[in-house]
Amino acid sequence: MKARTSCFFGFVLLAMAGCGSGSSATGDPPQPAQGLLTPVASAAALEALLKGGLTAMANPEQLAVADTAASTSAGTGNYTGTYTQEMNVDELDAVRYDGEHLYVAPRRYFHCCFILAEAGSPVDAARPEPERSIRILATDPANGDAGVVSTIPLEDGVSVQGMYVEEDRLFALTARATYGLYGALWTDLAIWAPDDMGFQLYDISDKANPSLEIEAMIDGVFVESRRIGNMVYVVSRYTPWIEGLHYSVQTPEQQAENEALLASATLDDLLPKITIGGETQQLVTPENCYVTTGENQPYAVITSITAIPLDDPNNFTTACYNESAYGAYVSESAFYFTELRHDQAFESNITRVHKFALAGTSVSYRGSADIDGVVWRGGQADFRMSEHNGDLRLMASQFDWSNDDFVDHQLFILRESSTRPDLDIVSMLPNDSRPAEIGKPNESLYGVRFLGDTVYAVTFEQIDPLYAIDLSNPDDPFIAGELQVTGVSDFLHPVNEALLLGLGRSEQGALKLELFDVSNIAQPLSRGSSTIGGSGSYSEALYDRHAFTYQADINGVDRLAIPAQIYGVDNSWQFEGSELHLFEILDKNTPSLAALNRVGVIAPLPADPESPDWVERSRSFLHGDTVYYIRDEEVWAAFWQSPSLMNGPF
Repeated sequence: MKARTSCFFGFVLLAMAGCGSGSSATGDPPQPAQGLLTPVASAAALEALLKGGLTAMANPEQLAVADTAASTSAGTGNYTGTYTQEMNVDELDAVRYDGEHLYVAPRRYFHCCFILAEAGSPVDAARPEPERSIRILATDPANGDAGVVSTIPLEDGVSVQGMYVEEDRLFALTARATYGLYGALWTDLAIWAPDDMGFQLYDISDKANPSLEIEAMIDGVFVESRRIGNMVYVVSRYTPWIEGLHYSVQTPEQQAENEALLASATLDDLLPKITIGGETQQLVTPENCYVTTGENQPYAVITSITAIPLDDPNNFTTACYNESAYGAYVSESAFYFTELRHDQAFESNITRVHKFALAGTSVSYRGSADIDGVVWRGGQADFRMSEHNGDLRLMASQFDWSNDDFVDHQLFILRESSTRPDLDIVSMLPNDSRPAEIGKPNESLYGVRFLGDTVYAVTFEQIDPLYAIDLSNPDDPFIAGELQVTGVSDFLHPVNEALLLGLGRSEQGALKLELFDVSNIAQPLSRGSSTIGGSGSYSEALYDRHAFTYQADINGVDRLAIPAQIYGVDNSWQFEGSELHLFEILDKNTPSLAALNRVGVIAPLPADPESPDWVERSRSFLHGDTVYYIRDEEVWAAFWQSPSLMNGPF
């Protein structure tokens, strides 16, 4: 079955764009692709597109509706690193550990709808602003100790989006403001506001004396990033900013002024720049830009995928395309972007998927598809997508509020066409031959995890059905088994091929861990659960996997650490404090005997006994028998067997 290519589109004030930077195209011009994206015809065409988009944005009334094993880097050695969705695909985070040193960037503050790094704008004015520097701490796990060896100062008003540490280099991605993760926030008008972001690459071969190798500033806002080997991929979004242009026309005089300004603007004025090593150049060039096929609606946004070699950042390349994006999933070989669209009557949702292949500095468009439903609405919904043997598998939800059963969930398997820049739909579930629904009536989709030839999906309204779907034949997926338990799992982690761990909430609203036996996917079983806190308690790991810590096979036992904000221990709904809860999984190689074991809690006493500490960011790393617990900028250490005895803060 071929993917839908009809061009339904409800205007969303966001877009992602695609252009290539680097050497100019040579030889004959490329033939237009016949997919949902087409290479831009010329520099003049790109200029007209951007100017048309600015005109439409300033005059909203002109806008119209146009037509195998677990892939996770949980620790398996002597120490844990940053938890990621895919093996060998590193993810940006503001706290890192390399087994010898901790790297801790200051947290960012929320102000109104955005995260700001500006001095004087914390949520709680009584809390001191964190030190404006990245701290490097040497760890001594044998003694449960750590100490600062150096700091990397940051400019005022600059926040660290996250860092990568690779051998003797530290890559810090920074920005003036952060607009949060993917989701409904992207449709806010303020997303169009101009901004800049950048990166700093440091030589940390001498941890006591880190030195800046190169610094860059990029026009636009940060969207997403991954590191694969020596290559850092950074996605950024930019809206042309012309001084004096009225971005909301109110009078005929303002419209005339806009027309004059746009007539005098050049393409160079409309494209984002990068200043790297003190030299400014275009971030993108028009010859490899992609635009939507067959749609006349102009867009004034460029979102770029920039590939930066850590050993030669000046030799970067950039790719981009001009549509909205609500999310991204990254495999070891490709970026997949999703964009929410609507049919012409705004009665149903459509998700458009674009694939860009990754090979070093090469970022190349491969194909697209339109599918029914919503894939991404924020949080960790990239777990709803997974690449396996070249196929993209994804889960989508379609909402129909006029129906008694207002939501349906569907599995899609997409495959790159061998003849066209398209993603063909290989199969869907449910379908005519397998009509059984995924989820009971009105159950929302929560935790999803693709693992080899199986996908596990949790739906929930009043109970938690865990579905196991067999994908071993991509042409004919089917629901193999189902288990109903109380509560809901938002986050699923593979223990091994036979066991699955769920983190979510209990019926009463407490945090809940559940161990599932999936050794027979036709008959999933629960091997026990454990709750944390009372009603209202929650964990950062529910929406940020980097807060989840897992270490396999320590003397035959798996260890995990869950940060928690504790509420309502005595059914009071009162905040009790921020803690790190430690658990073990016993007898994992014998699923029928496997069990969760509660080890203890690391809970530093608050500075003010009358006011429990509210921690905005929690991370933890396990190294041997030592646990490092990072609460905002503070570092605490404790031994696994005696978590109540703590050293710190460092």
